[in-house]
Amino acid sequence: MPSVLKMLLEVDEHTAAILDGQSRIANWLYNRLLEEANELRRRFRQTQDPEAAKVLYTERGLRDRVPALKQEYPFLRTVYSSVLKNAALRLSGAIRKYQKARREKGASSVGWPKFRSWKREWFSLQYDEPWKGYRLEGRKLEVSLGKVLDEGTGKEKQAQVTARLAEPLPDWFEAGMVRQLRIVKEGKLFYAVFTVRRPVPARRSVGRVIAIDPNHKNLGYGVGTDGVATEIQNPWFLKILDRRIDEVKSLRDRCKRKSVRVVREDGTEAWLPSRRWRKLNERLDELWRVRREQTKAYLRTVANRLYREYDGVFVGDYTPQGGGISRGMRRAMNNQSLIGRFKETLAWVAARSGKVYGEWDEDGSTRTCHVCDYEVPGGIPPEIREWTCPHPGREFVDQWTGTSAEKLGGAWLGPSGRQNSRYDQAGLAVRRSRRQRDAGDRRRAGGGSRRRPPRNQMRDMTVPNPNPAQSEICVGLGERCHDPGVLRALPAPNRGAASGFMEEKGKK
Repeated sequence: MPSVLKMLLEVDEHTAAILDGQSRIANWLYNRLLEEANELRRRFRQTQDPEAAKVLYTERGLRDRVPALKQEYPFLRTVYSSVLKNAALRLSGAIRKYQKARREKGASSVGWPKFRSWKREWFSLQYDEPWKGYRLEGRKLEVSLGKVLDEGTGKEKQAQVTARLAEPLPDWFEAGMVRQLRIVKEGKLFYAVFTVRRPVPARRSVGRVIAIDPNHKNLGYGVGTDGVATEIQNPWFLKILDRRIDEVKSLRDRCKRKSVRVVREDGTEAWLPSRRWRKLNERLDELWRVRREQTKAYLRTVANRLYREYDGVFVGDYTPQGGGISRGMRRAMNNQSLIGRFKETLAWVAARSGKVYGEWDEDGSTRTCHVCDYEVPGGIPPEIREWTCPHPGREFVDQWTGTSAEKLGGAWLGPSGRQNSRYDQAGLAVRRSRRQRDAGDRRRAGGGSRRRPPRNQMRDMTVPNPNPAQSEICVGLGERCHDPGVLRALPAPNRGAASGFMEEKGKK
């Protein structure tokens, strides 16, 4: 199974300057080859020259131009050959992707490659062969560069730089797993990204299963076959970071660049923005980096916790469709939603651990009774938080209406009824939410205390009851369904509603 291992590097100022220089040269080569590609494209359009098409549209056409450019521009020899080769292959891959999109009528989403600005995006150094051009001894990483002139002997020699891993390698890491290495830079930090191939674990037998309903007010609300309901809160710290990002970005955009012309040592000229603009831009890049890392760590933590508790995780197939009344609402529901990334993380953790992941069709499950399959004519308005099935006379809250575990269990767990029998016998007792002041405290969605949520974002809303005869379900703020059949329920979609705030609009 292909995977990556990203390790922070400890580098001194001299090593950082060398790596920056290597990246600049690779970026220059990319732009130089793109300039040739643009000329070949223009010539092919005018003359239909097959030689131009062979260089432009084949996988290794532009890569074969690198040796000639090394003769013309000797400074390219100071960069390791694998890094230069992959810079050319990256451009060829972008051109071929554009051509493929045109054939598939998708040219609007994939454009022709553009010139890269090294100041805006650091060009990564890729060593695409196992242990060629780099070596790892403990936590010491040695990376090979190109050829430099030895002042003592007057001959060329292979240059190298050394960095140190900030943390020890994980226990599962083995040298034979490594397929390639990339050196990347985020802000002022350097990382070594190892591409590894890990063995795929055998599929384990499926025991406990949880079905999760993705939401916007919270990340998800799930019910397991063990009779435990779990609410997964959205990461509250992202709101703080987003607010700070907006503030810094506003200051940077309103700041005049006041660019000044600077003459380099080699005689070339460049334009540098003002010191204030550069300072704000560095802060903004650092905030984006912190947001990416914290989001990834949060989703991985939640996914690992779920798969420690359950053998199978199934998520509703809800996808945001661009709705929302205000600009802030659309931004939160579409641009900043973590539903898609959460599903990808769950699928990856399941494949890594030999467990099961899937998506269940939640279309129409809110208005459908999970016991008798009665469907409310015309659907249920969003402001309605409770409804009563007329056939069995049961009351349901929208977080608990949906397809029964018995019906979905056959598709997930096979024909065995072992899980269903365990699930039917589970007893549940009310357990107060941490945001509930007392048993009678009922708040509307969006109301209540604004204190910071607990660090443990996954909250079990129910606990096994020592008395199976009692079958009450806590849905965050005291709503209950006095029917044993609800124990077989799986969560239904609650698009845009806060889990645990199951009160009709206007009630207090």
